[in-house]
Amino acid sequence: MNGQRPDGDLSRFKWATVVGPLVFVVLLEVFRDTFLDRTLAADESRLAALMIIGGAILVFAFVVGVYLDRAQRQLVAHNRDLTATHAVSSAVRGGLAVPELLEQALDRLVTQTGALAGRVTISASDEPLAIRRPAELAPGLAWVGAILDEPADPTVDAPRYSARAALDTGILDIPLIRGVERMGHVRLVFHPPVEPEISQSALADIAGEIAGAAQLGLTVADLHRRERERAALYSVALQLTGRNDLRDVLDTITAHARELLDAERAIVCLADPRAAASRETPSSERVAMADDGSSCLIAHEITSAQHPRNPDCPVVTATDRRAWAARPMRGPDGLLGELCVVRAGRAFTPQERTLLGALADMAAIAVRTARLHEAEEQWTIHAERDRIARELHDSLAQVLGVIHLQLRALEGRAKDEASHLMAAELSDIAETADEAYRDVREAILGLRETVREDDGLEGSLREYLRKYSRQTGIVATLSCNGETRTVLSPRTEVQLLRVVQEALTNTRKHSRAKHVTVALDCVGPVTTITIADDGVGFDPSTVARSMEGGFGLASMRERVEQIGGRIAVHTAPKQGTTIRVELDAEVTRGTPSTEAPSTARR
Repeated sequence: MNGQRPDGDLSRFKWATVVGPLVFVVLLEVFRDTFLDRTLAADESRLAALMIIGGAILVFAFVVGVYLDRAQRQLVAHNRDLTATHAVSSAVRGGLAVPELLEQALDRLVTQTGALAGRVTISASDEPLAIRRPAELAPGLAWVGAILDEPADPTVDAPRYSARAALDTGILDIPLIRGVERMGHVRLVFHPPVEPEISQSALADIAGEIAGAAQLGLTVADLHRRERERAALYSVALQLTGRNDLRDVLDTITAHARELLDAERAIVCLADPRAAASRETPSSERVAMADDGSSCLIAHEITSAQHPRNPDCPVVTATDRRAWAARPMRGPDGLLGELCVVRAGRAFTPQERTLLGALADMAAIAVRTARLHEAEEQWTIHAERDRIARELHDSLAQVLGVIHLQLRALEGRAKDEASHLMAAELSDIAETADEAYRDVREAILGLRETVREDDGLEGSLREYLRKYSRQTGIVATLSCNGETRTVLSPRTEVQLLRVVQEALTNTRKHSRAKHVTVALDCVGPVTTITIADDGVGFDPSTVARSMEGGFGLASMRERVEQIGGRIAVHTAPKQGTTIRVELDAEVTRGTPSTEAPSTARR
């Protein structure tokens, strides 16, 4: 690898061809005047001068030939350097991504040097990038791959060629240095060990071109990545400012996590707030939800960057060999869940884990906001129902009570005055007023009763049935099997309580029943609630029509459909009425363990 260029020799050769003949003529004339003309005859002097001139011409021609041959070799070598440099330079230009850029540059370099194989490594990024050409070596050349994969010598700061006689192989190491920064390394393998006919300066120029292009490509890629990350975070922030559905926000976050981190799957697991806060339920059994509808458990307390993978996560199994990363979602009350991503191939870099942490923080904000909105909505509904109940109690209920008492008094007076017809009419009016009064009192009870956080659906139903029995005289009992808190959301519990209230209102008004039973079964994949009375029943052919109109069965059907359930009514004259509501296991809850014994409570 000769680093000499032909520029200096050509310049000297140009001056030699001009000055040399002049100096020779001057020296020849001086020599003739001082020596030849004085010692030899004229003819002899001219003959000697001609012989000297002839010899000088031969020497001059030989020197010129040597110079021209040397200049030609240097020009060929220089052109070869220019060709190789231009080939690599053209390969690293054109706005390609860094991997494609390195592939083309290495292809050109292997072709120009006649190497058997080559490898380029860029180590300036978080994750080293290595390209090999050819990508697949022929059978029997595994030893070449071993040479290519050897770590580079960090002390080499210029192209260096070395031979390994034992393997009959030559190795050319070219450090990629840009300024004071070492970007990477190129290694070429030659078999047989023929040193490439490219100068050291040309190889240094080629290394500079590759290093500069790689540095620029990495910078542009980093700028594009940061721009995509900012755009993704901004779009999530826009959703957080509005009252978007929590699932929509989480879907957006997981979609950005998959795209920005080049992941196969991204999942948000949400811890059940009531299970997490329960003193009776250990944290290792907190049920959670995945964004694809599958259930998993946050079965570990440690949520740092090095926490053990969740053995119950639906996308990461205990034997999974894919790269994975998880970030906790935290709030003032503790752990809200975690955001997990998986992919095949390289591990996640610290920079990518930082981005995942930012997305997890935004997911935590979305979860907290959704829960605050839900609590605010429930509080508003409860406050409005309480206000309506107070209004009914302070106005309509008292008026109906007074009317009822006055009509009873008039009924007595009418009997005394022997006006039996008026007494009968007043009695009917009093009965109507009394019925309206009981309806209002029951409406007030229904409006004021709701599912309380500490009691849950079971406790609220038990308290409501106790008041219902006291007001109506109908014996009402409750039977529960399983734990409602682990399978029903707060919204579902409220709707089921309203369905029971509506059913019991119909029982009081129409069934003339003496006993009514409410049975709640939360064990298994389907949750059921059954309301059965021993009343007079009614014609089953009217059930379908009642489901479509009116405010009794139709209202219950609408409430059940809002929570994704099914309702069925079974009745017959003099055989009582049974209403059965079925709900599939909700995606916002995990299914209780089938190994735990279920106990019925009455």
